[in-house]
Amino acid sequence: MKKLIAFFALIAIAITAGRCADKTIAELHPDFESTFLSARKQARSTPNHVPALSLYFISDTHSDGESFARHLEFCKTYEKYFDGIFCAGDVAENDAQSDFSYWAKTPGHEKVMIAIGNHDTLRDCKGWSAGPEIWEDQLTMRESYDKYFAPFIDKWGVVYEPGKTYYYKDFDAQKVRFIVIDSMLKLRMEPKAAAGQMAWFKTALAGAKEKDYSVIVGAHVSMNNTEFADCNFTDFGAYAGNEYEDEFYPKAVDEFMKEGGKFVCYLHGHSHYDIVLRSKTYPKQLAIVAASVIANNPAQSPVTDRTYGTRNRDIADVFMADTTRHIIKIIRIGSNVDCYGRPRNGISIDYETGEIVSQY
Repeated sequence: MKKLIAFFALIAIAITAGRCADKTIAELHPDFESTFLSARKQARSTPNHVPALSLYFISDTHSDGESFARHLEFCKTYEKYFDGIFCAGDVAENDAQSDFSYWAKTPGHEKVMIAIGNHDTLRDCKGWSAGPEIWEDQLTMRESYDKYFAPFIDKWGVVYEPGKTYYYKDFDAQKVRFIVIDSMLKLRMEPKAAAGQMAWFKTALAGAKEKDYSVIVGAHVSMNNTEFADCNFTDFGAYAGNEYEDEFYPKAVDEFMKEGGKFVCYLHGHSHYDIVLRSKTYPKQLAIVAASVIANNPAQSPVTDRTYGTRNRDIADVFMADTTRHIIKIIRIGSNVDCYGRPRNGISIDYETGEIVSQY
């Protein structure tokens, strides 16, 4: 028995040592700088050109502090290339009682803007023994703000109201307004809070139009009534998890565009899949959905291998918005091939026409 215990102890030590010896994301991406600079370069000069916005885009960390730390270390290495860092929600593992202490313990966390996810607001998953009704038991907006925003939001450089789980940030050099909304707010649950966000959202859009800024909207879940774009960044078998309240936000964006406003796309998480979505109701509205970063639960990464010690161990997107040429560019950080052998190194999309310009 003692020999058997010793044997398993050695295995545990070997596994731990192997994980500690993992190469950093930067080491696994020796060509990142040249790839990024090429993607950022303009094919030809354009009058009134503004620089492309670059966001490091992750989602669904689900208390995987180890993976979160790896991504922030990479962001620190290449911080001069990123205008911001955005996590599209589900920072809690299961529910609001899950450990969230990892966030504040991770160097660089203060730069990461957060959207509220469904697991973040869920009071108690009850061991998943309850039915769908558990999703009706959510934190209030104020409770979500106090837990996930209050300790950090002053460092994000955003325009916000204390107690509100929505905000915007103007990137003046890039002439972009990044608006983040709480897609967990429901009229039937918190009518006053949800209605307040809806009114605020229209005001934020109007302000962007007045400044002639393009708009990107961040939220945890995606639009209703969507279709998947046929490209390498859309996983087979994916689901979008549509939960927007009564299509209010896409409708408001549509009105904004009809009045001359400039809209780029939505940035979402929730599904744990890579997806590029188009709205069937409003065909000029696109959404980019990021896969989950978590590597310690392979079941949560359905179509990608998450082997420690390899590039596949990590998943994130460098999202670039070239508003002069109306092009979205994505550079994949980490797992760059799906289980069907489709490459997933990068993609460029014309967000005005929805055309896939290139994928590689």
